[in-house]
Amino acid sequence: MNLFKRVELWVLLAIVVGGLVWVFTSGPSEEEEGDTPPPRKTGTVVKGDPGKPLQVHRAVVERDFGNARLDIEARIQNSGSEKLVLQPPQVRLLTASGREIPGYFLPFEPQPEIAPGTTQDVQLRYWLEKKDLQDGLSLEVSGNKAAVKGATPFDLETLKNKEPKTFQPDGW
Repeated sequence: MNLFKRVELWVLLAIVVGGLVWVFTSGPSEEEEGDTPPPRKTGTVVKGDPGKPLQVHRAVVERDFGNARLDIEARIQNSGSEKLVLQPPQVRLLTASGREIPGYFLPFEPQPEIAPGTTQDVQLRYWLEKKDLQDGLSLEVSGNKAAVKGATPFDLETLKNKEPKTFQPDGW
């Protein structure tokens, strides 16, 4: 029996091809566009902000047993002529002793970028060890520095596991 002589297979093939063409050529309706959440933004873009080139708004620490994830919310100004990708060596988190803290990233989440000539609010993530919290921490972006944590030692054991805690810069 030859399969291509059967009419029902040709009809089934035509339905499948038609369905594929319809799926790939039709866009979302206006009703569906309102239901979907907007894409994740890296921050607010402010053109020509005359303020400081680097401002740390707050730091959120989430303990993970003996380590912690640090989320830094900052406003960064890119006065250069090229986009600024917020990863080393342009952006570094340093301890008071000069040790560079490794960044924390998810594989499918792109690194934040700042267009030339703009200022943007961004979130940067770092992975801290217990010893990193015994010194001060400072964020360095293209030569500009801002304090994230003061020199006072911080005991990670005072935080509950997996519970985020918010701190003001230089206030912990």
